[in-house]
Parts: sequence; C-alpha cells; structure tokens
Amino acid sequence: MALDAGRIEKQIIHAGIQGAGCSIPAEVEGGDFFDFIPLGKERLIAAIGDVMGKGSRAARHMKDLRAIVHACAGNNMPLLTMMEQINERGGKQLRLARSFATLCLISYEMYNARLTSLSAGHPAPLAFSGNKLRILRVKGVALGLLEGYQGTEPDTVSLAPGDVVLLYTDGLVEARNGQGQTYGLKRLENITLANSCQNAIQLRDTILNDLFTFTGRKQQRDDVTLVILKRGR
Repeated sequence: MALDAGRIEKQIIHAGIQGAGCSIPAEVEGGDFFDFIPLGKERLIAAIGDVMGKGSRAARHMKDLRAIVHACAGNNMPLLTMMEQINERGGKQLRLARSFATLCLISYEMYNARLTSLSAGHPAPLAFSGNKLRILRVKGVALGLLEGYQGTEPDTVSLAPGDVVLLYTDGLVEARNGQGQTYGLKRLENITLANSCQNAIQLRDTILNDLFTFTGRKQQRDDVTLVILKRGR
C-alpha cells in the first residue's frame, strides 16, 4: 500500500487559531486519530492519539477512545480533569482488551492566546515562535497501563500571531526510506522552522510532501499522523 493510501484530512479555523491535520494508516485502517473540538466561541480542544498496534483491532479501540475524548471534551472542563476522566473511562476498556494508547490534549483559549497541553505517554508538542523552538514539558503514563492518570502538570505557552504548534505520532519521525534511515525529529523541526510562514494547511502539506520525498512513498510499518495549529495574524 502506498504511504498516503486511506489518508484522512481535517482542517478548522476557530477561536482565532487555524488547525490542519492528516492521518495515514499503515493498513486499510489504523490506530492513530486526531480531532478538533470547538467549545463555545473562544476555546478549541485538539487531540491526537495512538492505540497500540495497527489494522482493524487497533481501529476499533481507536474509535472507542475518540468517542470518549469527544464526550469528556464536551463537558468543557479543565484539561487535567478531562484527561483524568478519559483515562478512567478509556483506560478501563483498554486494560480489558490488554491494550494501551498514548494521547496528547491541547486547549487553546482565544481571550488570552494561551495554549495548554497535557500528555499520556505521547510525544510532546513542538512550539515554534519565529526561529525559536520550544518542546512543551509534558509527560505521562499511557492510557490503559494504570488505573489513574499519572503525569506532569499541564504546560502552557502564550502564542503570538503566526506562532505554530505541531503534534505528531511516532510513526512520522520513525518512517523509513529504502536505506533504512528514519525521517527523524530533527528533520521535522527543520522543515517546520523553514516554512512556519505558511498557513496551517500549507505547512501540513509541505511536511507530508517532504516525508514522501524522503521515504519515496515506501510502505510504512506504522500509522503516520500530523497536526498543525497556528495562531492567526
């Protein structure tokens, strides 16, 4: 299967921020997911997750977890409370299935341009401001491994106009070319810094095209998911 077969794309403009994402399963279905959840006029929740494994079994667990994320986000609660409830409901299902999932949540509030993040075993978001990169300080245990959520406190960053925040699953940075070389976090950081002036959709597509160039569209062993958030100017 080609690397971009079955790709799912979404984009949104809400609460003064642009969002664009793409998920490409390694098989017909995958265990990665992402979503944008508007809450009122001034808050946006973004989520990205990665369920263990791939294929139809992972996809079933992914759909259940995504529904739980939506249900908890709809209550418009603080991010930590949201993650605790997601872990309580989704983690129990995953443990019964002898599976686990990583999850990263983002909350953006337009009135103060502050973006808050929390992670359950997922790669930390990358925040780009001008030519500077900050890796948000969020770590946590994946959902389904423990009964209660265990992780760092949420990390918050103020976004200036034009700032970019990038979320990804490990399948992106671990994608390989024909020589067995991985795409890598450094290349992802560099291509984002070099094109941070683009809007969210353009930047998403630029990164994916660079990934395709690197891999030669070689079939990958893991799902690939990318989310871009950019504050409007």
